[in-house]
Amino acid sequence: MKKKALKSAATGFLIGCFACLLFSVLVSLRVNTGEFCFALPALAKAYGSELLAALIQIGVFSWLGAACGIASLFSESAGLGPAKQGAGYLVSLTLGMLPLAWAGRWHEHIFLGIFSYVVIAAIVSLLIHVAGLVRLKSDVDEIRKAIGLGREVSNEEK
Repeated sequence: MKKKALKSAATGFLIGCFACLLFSVLVSLRVNTGEFCFALPALAKAYGSELLAALIQIGVFSWLGAACGIASLFSESAGLGPAKQGAGYLVSLTLGMLPLAWAGRWHEHIFLGIFSYVVIAAIVSLLIHVAGLVRLKSDVDEIRKAIGLGREVSNEEK
């Protein structure tokens, strides 16, 4: 189980790094100054240095990605009961968002912070659910192919 958790966290970490890069590109397009903004301008202003802001942004996205990987592992774990699955999922997502809340200073605007938490948790949950469905479909297709049902099912559907 520890090996699976480490693998899921590492995969999530890499996806978090990619999400940070994608976020930076989208911010640069939104700011529309013709320059690449690796960190949010407001974050750079708040921390006094664009380099420090970029490091914080990378760390936050990586940490959130790793936590999402572990949350995905909880959602797929058939050995746990539904209550333990849900609790593990929510705890891992919440722990993943703590650095985001700190860096974004959600404590200064509590209602905006709670709204941000709910929106981000919903988006992450949707993405994890879609990824699980894609994996499940590929597993079912592989099983069908292994037992020879692929061609018969295709012919019946036509």
